[in-house]
Amino acid sequence: MKICMVAPVPPPYGGIGNWVLLMDEFVRDKENVEFVHVNTAPKSRGLDGRSLWDRVVVQGFSMFGKKNELKHILKKEKIDAIHITTSGQLAVIRDTMLLKAAKKGKTPTVYHIRFGRIPEIAQANTREWRMIKKAMEVASCVIAIDTKTLAAIKKYAPDVNVCYIPNPFDLAKLERAGIKAELPLRKELVFVGWVIKTKGIEELLEAWECVKDTYPEWKLRIIGPYAEDYYKELSSRFSFDRVIFDGEKKHDEAMTLLAGAEGFILPSYTEGFPNAVLEAMALEKPIIATNVGAIPDMLENGCGIVIPAKDTEALKEALEHLLSNDKERQTMSKNARAKLESDYTVETVFGEYEKIWSALSQANRGST
Repeated sequence: MKICMVAPVPPPYGGIGNWVLLMDEFVRDKENVEFVHVNTAPKSRGLDGRSLWDRVVVQGFSMFGKKNELKHILKKEKIDAIHITTSGQLAVIRDTMLLKAAKKGKTPTVYHIRFGRIPEIAQANTREWRMIKKAMEVASCVIAIDTKTLAAIKKYAPDVNVCYIPNPFDLAKLERAGIKAELPLRKELVFVGWVIKTKGIEELLEAWECVKDTYPEWKLRIIGPYAEDYYKELSSRFSFDRVIFDGEKKHDEAMTLLAGAEGFILPSYTEGFPNAVLEAMALEKPIIATNVGAIPDMLENGCGIVIPAKDTEALKEALEHLLSNDKERQTMSKNARAKLESDYTVETVFGEYEKIWSALSQANRGST
C-alpha cells in the first residue's frame, strides 16, 4: 500500500511530528507499506506559540500550496489512502480543502483527530466544532485517540464513520538507547514539557509549596524550555525550595533523568495523547496527570492518579498521596508498564492503521 501522509514533519518537533518520525522508522522495515509526505509543519514555533500573522496570513497562503501538492501527488502516484492529521483550530480550513480535493480525486481519506478539545467544543457547538464536523463528514474514516472524543463524535456527529485508536510507543527505541533506572531511585518527581502556564506549572509550584516541608527528602525536577521573563515571574511568586529547573535537554538526557526518578507529573490544561506520559509508563513511573485528552484512558485501572486541570488543591492531595505511599507507587509503576505493553506498542497500533487503510483501499477499488 502507498499512503500519503499529510502531517508535520520535524523540525520543529512536537507531538504529531514525533509520531510521524515513529511511523517513518517503523515503515522502513515493512515491505507492504510506503509513505509519501505532504509536510504541514510550520517553519518555526516559539514558547508562546505561533503569531497571529503566521497562523492566518502565512499559513493561509500555504494551504493553497498544500492543496496543489496533494493534487500533484494524486496525479503522479497510485495512492491507496490519504492520512490527514489535525490539531484543530484554523488548520481545519486547510484540512477541509485537502479532504475535498481527495474526494474529488476518488481517493479514500483518514482524518486523524490529534487534540483533546472535541468533547468541550462539540457540547458548546463552537465555530471550531462546526468547521471540524464538516471536515469529518467529508472524510472516509475518522480516528479518535481517546474514548471521550469518540463518544462526543458519535453523539454530536452521528453520521461520521469514527473509530478509536490510541497513539503508539516504540519500546525498542528506548531500550536501544540504553535508558533504564539506576537503583536506588532518587526521591524526585519529574515534569517534562514546555514550561508555560498551560502546562499547569503555576499550580504545580503552588502545590509543591504546600507539601515540600512535610516531605523534606523529596525534590521536584522541571525539564523543558522556558522564557527568562516567565522564569523571573515564577521566581518572584514561589520559593523554588528543592525545585530544580533543568531547562531544555536532549531527549535521551531527559529520559535518563526521568528513569532515575520516583515519579512523573503533568498537570497540563489541555493535551491530546501526551507522549511524555507514554514514556513515563515505559519507564515504570507512577504518574500524576490531569483528566484532559486521552490521559484518563491511559491511566485507568491503577496506572496513576488523575486530577482535574487547574485544581491546585487536588494536585496537592495527589502529591501527598503519592509521596507518602511507597507500596502504591510500586503498584502504579507495574500497572503502567503492563498497560503500555498491552495497548500502546507501535506494533499493535500500526496494525490497526493498516487494517483501516486496507479496508478503505479495497472498498474504493470495489466501487470504481
